[in-house]
Amino acid sequence: MKVILVNTGLFRGTGANNHVLDLGDLLRQSGHEVAMFGMRDHRNEPFPDADLFVSPIDFRQLNQRKSPRAAARVLHRAIYSQEARRGFERLLDRIKPDIVHLHGIHAHITPSVILAARQVGVPVVWTLHDFKMLCPNTHLLNDRTGAVCEECRGGRYHRALVNRCKKGSLLASGLAAVEAVVHRIIGVRDRVNLFLCPSHYLHDQLVAEGFAAARVRHLPNFIPDEWFTTESNDGEFFIHSGRLEPHKGIGTLLAAARLAPEVPITVVGSHDGAPVSAWLEQAPSNVRVLAPRHGEALRSLVARCRAVVQPSLCHENQPLSVLEGFAMGKPAVVSDLGALPEIVNRGERGLVVPRDDPAELAAALQRLTANPDDITLSGPIWPVKLNRCWSWRSPGITLDGRQHRKATCWLHHEGSQRRDRMRAGRRCQSSTCLLDQVAWLRDLPLMMKGP
Repeated sequence: MKVILVNTGLFRGTGANNHVLDLGDLLRQSGHEVAMFGMRDHRNEPFPDADLFVSPIDFRQLNQRKSPRAAARVLHRAIYSQEARRGFERLLDRIKPDIVHLHGIHAHITPSVILAARQVGVPVVWTLHDFKMLCPNTHLLNDRTGAVCEECRGGRYHRALVNRCKKGSLLASGLAAVEAVVHRIIGVRDRVNLFLCPSHYLHDQLVAEGFAAARVRHLPNFIPDEWFTTESNDGEFFIHSGRLEPHKGIGTLLAAARLAPEVPITVVGSHDGAPVSAWLEQAPSNVRVLAPRHGEALRSLVARCRAVVQPSLCHENQPLSVLEGFAMGKPAVVSDLGALPEIVNRGERGLVVPRDDPAELAAALQRLTANPDDITLSGPIWPVKLNRCWSWRSPGITLDGRQHRKATCWLHHEGSQRRDRMRAGRRCQSSTCLLDQVAWLRDLPLMMKGP
């Protein structure tokens, strides 16, 4: 099958970027032909169709100018990019794909590529890595007040402008509201054949918002095999990795570190300057700040940590940093928002603390420091259990007292039996087995008739 994966960034860094690149590798290994479409960037991995990518644009820089000319340029590019559509139409003609799989496309690429694909009859699947389809500000958060916000639910996108929720800026909030209104008018969500949601939480929110339940499916993120290990240790420090942004709770983590000076914490990632840069400069002595790490460099850090910390102030979907820790037998300390409690399962794989509560977060870190075995599933059993749900291959061993039979997964089953099982809609016993990362491609003609 020929697949085009679409994502703004095609370089290692953010969780969505990493997921798309790993998914491309997985699909190729499974025999599919994969092409990429994104935004030109010197950090991108080399791809043969990069000549068709959209030109780069820095919205943060344009927003800082706060001029009518900058606003016009953002409006022209962020809502419906003709450049992206033209380039994507050429890619569709060049590749002639069986399916288009979207990921992060808002602003830089825009849903114009959806209309291009549907015009030539190519089905579109969209994995949602955030809450942009529900919230003009993406995170269900008011940046100005720091409060969780769902006032735009039900199509009331003007509330984004009234509340100045995006970066506290009237201009940025207004453009975000216009973007949401225009996409609703042109029926973006009705032109997508299938939405894939990494978390049950996002799945349920979309259905509650009026998305057709038959076209919304839960499909968790996966972790590549190299992350999984049967080795275990108590760890030397707590780790927080990824984009260091206010809504990710970096300020809360630093405040907790001051309340627990005996707890070593390592912060790994990049940021866009103020206010995070000032916070990090004033970090207490028990906090070590490192530049972004990827691949083996990041894995070696996670392998030595005691637990992963994700103290987000906003709703989270299914952050890869938490899953990567699970793969190495590390618990997580997370805030009580979005899908984080769902992933941690409230005590089974870590601890859940109230949002933006440094004292409770410090207490949780101290608890795991004093009693590293305090979590029910700590130790080497974790990678075995979690491989069932979050690896892209099943080990085919006994899990939770039940045999995970390879014969029930089409990726491991050859010949006519595999085709018969797929026609019958049969799947792996585990409903969240990440063999589905490939299997949904085969299922797609059976699952949908197209909007």
